[in-house]
Amino acid sequence: MSDRRGSVCYGDEVIRYEVVERPARRTLGIEVHPGGRVVVLAPRGCDDATIDERLRLRAGWISRQLATFAQYEQHTAPRQYLSGESHRYLGRQYRLRVKANDPHAHQDQVKLTRGEMLVIGPGELAPSRVKELLRRWYLGRAREVFDAVLTDAFDAFQRLGHARPRIVVREMRSRWGSLSPNGQMTLNSRLVQAPRPCIEYVIVHELCHLVHKNHGSAFFALLGQVLPDWQVRKQRLELALL
Repeated sequence: MSDRRGSVCYGDEVIRYEVVERPARRTLGIEVHPGGRVVVLAPRGCDDATIDERLRLRAGWISRQLATFAQYEQHTAPRQYLSGESHRYLGRQYRLRVKANDPHAHQDQVKLTRGEMLVIGPGELAPSRVKELLRRWYLGRAREVFDAVLTDAFDAFQRLGHARPRIVVREMRSRWGSLSPNGQMTLNSRLVQAPRPCIEYVIVHELCHLVHKNHGSAFFALLGQVLPDWQVRKQRLELALL
């Protein structure tokens, strides 16, 4: 639970944040969540001055993340899961078409064909059922795509003697990916909606944490060495899902 709050100024913008202490942490972390929530993950006993200084140093990045989420929320209408909606996969837009009571369908399924995302079933397909079928389809495709991208990207890190991470795909609100100390790479299932170069950026970013745990200069030097255009890909990712 959060027990401390604060704010910093970035130009005319006031960035309010809350502090959550994590005893196991050794460094400060900052998360920006949809809806404008800024959370500082801090080691136990971290003083307010240290937290305030870190927030001021990262205020520009926080401001950009808040703006990105604001744009996304402005452009994203609530899904109805009805024919005619637009859904993304690997950076492309597909028109949703629901075909219920299809005599040729033996089971409920999702297919991509000629710019359409077809949800087909032998019986009725209520919006709640369409939503669940799409959720499962995206999770399955995400596992396949992410594993293939990791295979292509891992060579450089394998040569350095690192073990291949195990991929876990989850629905996450505020992060594209993370790497745990035990070598588990957790990736946001929604990332499969983005173009493949953006997926490659996230996975390479997390692989760099095999070598450098924090986002220091050595980390970004390695990221630039492995993926020279990472900044372009990062910006494309931030814009791709608006």
